[in-house]
Amino acid sequence: MLFKRRKSDFCARLTLPSTVFLSTVLLTVSIYSTLTIVPQRRFSPRSLDAAMYEEAASNLSLANLSRPDSRVSAKSVVNVHATSPDPSESAGRSALSAIIAKFRSRVAFQTRPVVNPHPFDYVHNEPNACAGKTVELMMAVPSRVDSFDLRQTIRETWGQFATDGNKTVMLFFLGSSTNDTIQQKVTEESQKHGDIVQENFTDAYRNLSLKTVALVKWVSLHCPNSTFVLKADDDMYINVPRLMSRLRSQFEKGPLFVIGYLLKEKEPFRTTSHKWYLPVSEYPEKTFPNYVSGTSYAMTTTAAMRLYVESFYVRPLFLEDVYLTGILADKASVPRISESEFFPNKASASGCKFRKLICGHKNSPQEILKIHTELFNSTLKC
Repeated sequence: MLFKRRKSDFCARLTLPSTVFLSTVLLTVSIYSTLTIVPQRRFSPRSLDAAMYEEAASNLSLANLSRPDSRVSAKSVVNVHATSPDPSESAGRSALSAIIAKFRSRVAFQTRPVVNPHPFDYVHNEPNACAGKTVELMMAVPSRVDSFDLRQTIRETWGQFATDGNKTVMLFFLGSSTNDTIQQKVTEESQKHGDIVQENFTDAYRNLSLKTVALVKWVSLHCPNSTFVLKADDDMYINVPRLMSRLRSQFEKGPLFVIGYLLKEKEPFRTTSHKWYLPVSEYPEKTFPNYVSGTSYAMTTTAAMRLYVESFYVRPLFLEDVYLTGILADKASVPRISESEFFPNKASASGCKFRKLICGHKNSPQEILKIHTELFNSTLKC
């Protein structure tokens, strides 16, 4: 199992000498505490604290936080693509020290043992993707490392909303491949499109939680002043205008939520041959907390930041939707909102069907293109 507990090895991995990592933990804990007491203004999660956080995050260097776990790490890749050179480590430490001091002077500061440091390095990163923009929606697409066709189809269809002004940004989140040919193609793709965030853990199904934590980490550090975050698998079609209408409506009721297809009182699969087998040793409870389907869901950036902070203190499960939107959301007191239009299954690949849906699952590149063409055909009669 990916996360089989080995006490001696685990304790060794928790010895993190990096000042940068410790500063990151202190910063995120402080932000979490602050978010519980700072009132939010309508359609503006930015506050004085958020502004300070953005300033510190912009100077944060994430290189060499720790050695990745050998069970999930990929072969090191030395060519790192970024939109600009990383700031110096000393500048990052200085900014972090200043902001941590400000937070600690105003909020009760408590520490808990870190059990999930997410100690991975960036292979490719776009740290300035949100810089200088008033981002309302950050569209984050966890993608299989070799899904080149799906990523290109998304860029040509619903991902085009990210090219319309400064209000929407889209990035793909990948693990790494040990196949040199695939990794080189990813490097070329990153250089061409500038929309790849890749960390150096192995891209595998049972590492999906690592990919999702990478997502909320990136948003927390590089896009904290956005309003909403969409998480969508790369075989989803997203009706972006309908999504935005629903998110704005929900935001009127409060600035803290995760919204998607809600699953209640689901039980873990205990049969060893099952795809989603989960032994009692990893999850002893009889049911999961209520969670939303991982095919696609959305959240406020405030919620994403809380989930990232909470991830430091909870060992991950490979079931990323259960882990992030169930277990972590429970611990971080993030409400989950049920919305059936986040359809988690296969829907008819037609514009007429998607006029009444926010999303649908298991689409081929050809189906995504067909849905998009029909959906925005003003002459289509349903």
